[in-house]
Amino acid sequence: MESPLYTGEVRTVGESMARSITDAGAFKIFMDEPVELGGRNGAPSPLDFILAAHAGCLNYMTFYIARELGIPVTRTDITVRGALDPSTFAGKRGGARAGYQSLEVTIQVHTPANADQLARLKREVEARCPVSDNLANATPVHLTLKAATSEA
Repeated sequence: MESPLYTGEVRTVGESMARSITDAGAFKIFMDEPVELGGRNGAPSPLDFILAAHAGCLNYMTFYIARELGIPVTRTDITVRGALDPSTFAGKRGGARAGYQSLEVTIQVHTPANADQLARLKREVEARCPVSDNLANATPVHLTLKAATSEA
């Protein structure tokens, strides 16, 4: 029997160029931009959320797969750093892609596992993390932009 597809959906209302509120299930996510980009620096930026989503998924997958492999893990410390050339974002046609050009991830796993176990855990986490997969591979994006009806 084939597993049903997971379908995620969020809804976002933009309060200004830089500030937005997203409903994600029962949760509200606030996003803002730094002052130098027109925001008030009142919340993480959408780009910060990409890094956070990646770290959160890597954390989940590390614990999940370690349990499958019988590797005890008590904690992870994860750093995700992204490098981005803002020229395309700013409307300059320089050939750089608009998103992160690279991501650097460090996962420190609090575990008594040996080097071979850690190598297997790393391979599995790299292969199975959905957010890593979305960031590393092209995912088709179908964008529709239309005028909203006026509200009275």
